[in-house]
Amino acid sequence: METTTSTTPPPPAPPRRDLRKTLAWFALAACSPYLTLKLLWVLGVDVGVVHPDELDRGRWIAANALTFVMDGVAALIAYTLARPREVRVRAWLILLPLWVASGLLVVIMLVVPADLLSAAVGLTGNPFAGDDFLRPWVYGVVYGGFIVEGAVLLAAFALYAHERWGTLLRTRVRALPDPAGTRDAQRFLGTAAAALLGVVGVARLTWGLGADVGMSETWIADRDASARWMDGVQGGLALVGAAGLLLLVYRIGGARVRGPLAMVWFGAGSAFGWGGWMGLISTGAAPESRMAERTSALLHLVYTAEMITGVLVLAIGWFFLSEYAGRTALPEPTAPEPATATATATTTTTLAPQAT
Repeated sequence: METTTSTTPPPPAPPRRDLRKTLAWFALAACSPYLTLKLLWVLGVDVGVVHPDELDRGRWIAANALTFVMDGVAALIAYTLARPREVRVRAWLILLPLWVASGLLVVIMLVVPADLLSAAVGLTGNPFAGDDFLRPWVYGVVYGGFIVEGAVLLAAFALYAHERWGTLLRTRVRALPDPAGTRDAQRFLGTAAAALLGVVGVARLTWGLGADVGMSETWIADRDASARWMDGVQGGLALVGAAGLLLLVYRIGGARVRGPLAMVWFGAGSAFGWGGWMGLISTGAAPESRMAERTSALLHLVYTAEMITGVLVLAIGWFFLSEYAGRTALPEPTAPEPATATATATTTTTLAPQAT
């Protein structure tokens, strides 16, 4: 009996997957100008710097090398998201760095347009006008690149997340199970994290509205509209993150998980990302520097609270993902040929637990 092998080509990739890969390639391209600029500065090519002779060369190289690596990780994630879905990596290798990157980028994506709008109506100066440190075009390249990078990278990740954890994201919040019995632990950690986010959010919103509570004299002198926008946006995101966290850990409402989870993703991510970054800069600043003089005791406490919040949310996220990821399903495959239906079903059943 002659055996024939089917030469039917595999079904085409779903449109969403094609869109995800296209967006990821755009994100990778958007990282290039910033990475190029940072690499030039590390190598000693001080393009765009107004007074390179006044730089503390050691600190300058270290800071630019660190930020080069940070954006390089974002570029690597973009490349990973541009690959076929079958090229799987461990979830935390994507989720952890992209969570921090999302928190950093979303603030820039909201603050820079607000600055430009304020400048357009004459309330503030042009944020891209340059200063005594960098040429105007540098700000355009850096912040313009961040906005484009953030938009396409987050869009690509959203599509990827729905491919990989779609069932979880579409589940109703009140229907979330508790397969490992960690709900009480999640509620304890979530309540603590939400409380810290609430306190941080109120403090930053107060500063954003113009109050100078807890500020040093140098900090007050350095305040401008952009700094107030920054505090206002971070404060608002922190409160949004606190609300989303309570909805999730207490299983409140019939919304799908993706809504409250996005609130926590951006709210806690911005707190952890900016709190950690600015806390690192202020801690490493020379005692006589302006950065050290403007960082008051209260601001140090805010940075610390933001970082603690991030650690708590990471713990909750670990519980959440490890318990529920196994309940997600990959997109339904194309219906198999009748002769191979049984074999395909057996293979799918065998491989399904490994998909998450």
